[in-house]
Amino acid sequence: MKILNLHGFMGEADNKNYKALCELVPIEDIVSPQLRYMETSPSELLNQLGGIAEKEEFILVGQSLGGWYADKLSRRLGSPCILTNPCYYPHELELINSSGIPADFTEQYRLLTDSSKNERAYTICSDGDTILPNNLESCIKLSCTVKRAHGSHSTIEDIGIHLSDMLKAIGLVG
Repeated sequence: MKILNLHGFMGEADNKNYKALCELVPIEDIVSPQLRYMETSPSELLNQLGGIAEKEEFILVGQSLGGWYADKLSRRLGSPCILTNPCYYPHELELINSSGIPADFTEQYRLLTDSSKNERAYTICSDGDTILPNNLESCIKLSCTVKRAHGSHSTIEDIGIHLSDMLKAIGLVG
């Protein structure tokens, strides 16, 4: 099984999750594309990522806005996902709304957002997230497994240990 790693809104393909995953699984088992959130509509990006994820079995890993996409793909494909500080409601986030992103992208986020629990989701939610304050409530409501960790939005302390624990729970690493 491979890992599809999805970075956050202003992030990079080699984000902290990617670097930690490289310590846990062979690098050739990780796909981590650079995503163009400002230029690609949510529905188009979901289709592109779905095309990748449908070719092989993947565990989806997503940070922040990448978590929104990982959650959607997990629900569509029945694949497990690990979400780190997921942005469950991107259409409500000021950072995204004030970024200059096209209004129709924001509307797509609103229309595509699911508020039901994803039984295949494993979530790591930091206690010092200032981008998504009080995100723990959403994580508990929408994910089957939630682990509280110390850190900020983009920097969860001991992320490698937390990802390893989640991968063990899923059954990927021993």
